[in-house]
Amino acid sequence: MPMVDMLNAESPPRLRAWGRALSLKRSIVVGIALGILLPALIVGPFLAREIYVREIQARSQTLLHQYASMLEQTMPNPIWYVDAPAAQAFVNSVMLNPDVVRILVEDASLGHLVLAEKPNVPKDSRIQEMRTVVRNGLPIGRITVDMTTAQVEQQFFYTLVRVAAALLVQLVVSCLLLFWLFEGRLMRPLRQLHRDADRLAGGELASPVLAVRDDEIGALAHGMDHMRSQLFAFQSELEQRVQERTQALETANQELLQAMATLKNAQDEIQRTDRLAALGALVAGVAHELNTPIGVCVTVASTLRETSDSFEASLAQGVTRGALSTYVSHNQQGTEILMRSLAQAAELIGGFKQVAVDRTSAQRRVFDLHAMVVETAMTIGISLKHSNHQLLTDVPTGIHMDSYPGPLGQVFSNLIANAVLHAFGPGVAGRVTVSARSCAPQAVELRVQDNGCGITPANLNRIFDPFFTTRLGQGGSGLGLNIVYNLVTVVLGGSIRVESTVNQGTTFVMVLPLTAPNSVTPEPACEHPDRA
Repeated sequence: MPMVDMLNAESPPRLRAWGRALSLKRSIVVGIALGILLPALIVGPFLAREIYVREIQARSQTLLHQYASMLEQTMPNPIWYVDAPAAQAFVNSVMLNPDVVRILVEDASLGHLVLAEKPNVPKDSRIQEMRTVVRNGLPIGRITVDMTTAQVEQQFFYTLVRVAAALLVQLVVSCLLLFWLFEGRLMRPLRQLHRDADRLAGGELASPVLAVRDDEIGALAHGMDHMRSQLFAFQSELEQRVQERTQALETANQELLQAMATLKNAQDEIQRTDRLAALGALVAGVAHELNTPIGVCVTVASTLRETSDSFEASLAQGVTRGALSTYVSHNQQGTEILMRSLAQAAELIGGFKQVAVDRTSAQRRVFDLHAMVVETAMTIGISLKHSNHQLLTDVPTGIHMDSYPGPLGQVFSNLIANAVLHAFGPGVAGRVTVSARSCAPQAVELRVQDNGCGITPANLNRIFDPFFTTRLGQGGSGLGLNIVYNLVTVVLGGSIRVESTVNQGTTFVMVLPLTAPNSVTPEPACEHPDRA
């Protein structure tokens, strides 16, 4: 029982799966066949039973009734006179019918008078009718007639078989006819529509969708062709739009490339101009600083020449020991002053030479960070000498870097110049501090800090953007801090961030590797950046 229940439970899903797997053609043919067959199977038994009853009634019951009536009319005299041979003759004439299987004639007084019966006849297929024989109004006997319905049933069965065969032939012919109709009128056009739909899905929209007939499938084909026309027009319009957009995009890209090239040229020109301006300012400052020791040297040399001329004139009259000692003492003092002044000039020229080479060549070399910052501060300090600002350095010795001192010096110069230009108001004595510390085994943290007015929060995130300046039209180009950012991140391989509080000051924090990356070619820049 559990197995049967399980099969019954699984049958509906299997039937549903089988129904979903059937094609449309087979589904329609099966549906029509079931529509023809099921009513015949349901109504057929009732009709067969009714026909069977009518056949039995017509061929057996009526005949049985006639035989019983005939014997009822012919048996009164044989029974009354107890004439068995006469009764047997009547019975034998009726028994000639193969369907009559038994006739019993009984006398009311004597009992059985005549009995005729065919052997081996099943009792379940018999029908029986009994009649009372009456003479002069008195019952004198009884007759019983039995008939079999086997032959009628057999003929009825043959008739049912013929009807079922005819129905089956009708069903087969109907299915074949329906199959042919569906194949020609439905399935073949549907397959053509399916191929057309696949073609349209593949993007082949040029060929039209043809209607085989002017029926519902043809209307569907016309609808698909209308959709194809709309899609083809839309595709053509879309391709035209894409071509126009592509052309516009290419034009915009060309304009953008031209603008970028113009911007790059302008940036390079600004860098060259500022580099030359910074170098000119450096030359002017160094020349100003050289003026004092060279002037002292000229004065000392003039004095020594006058002293030598006086000493030479006194030689003709004789030189006293005291005059000789005085001459030698003056020469020694002058020589010492001359040597100190020349040493000071040589130091200035040496520092200028190193800074100038770094600024113009941007060569990579190993250098001491402390010495490099001091040299840069010395050259920048010349321009700050006539202002009220202070430039302080706090860089420990012993930090050696394999990097680009020129771009690093330009970064320091630009950040210090940026602080002097933007952080302090007129007449305010400001302080700028350059400090450094080792923050990792292979990195150093550099800070350029001022105690000026600070940067507003609205501008803090934009100061490294190109062309951003708060002094547009007042000498600021807006490229300064962007160049600083590029030098720090690209050339020096580090990072830079800014910390600022309004009215308290600003700090630029840089973290640089001790060994710069090898995959870049630095381009020096000397733009003085704009602070927001």
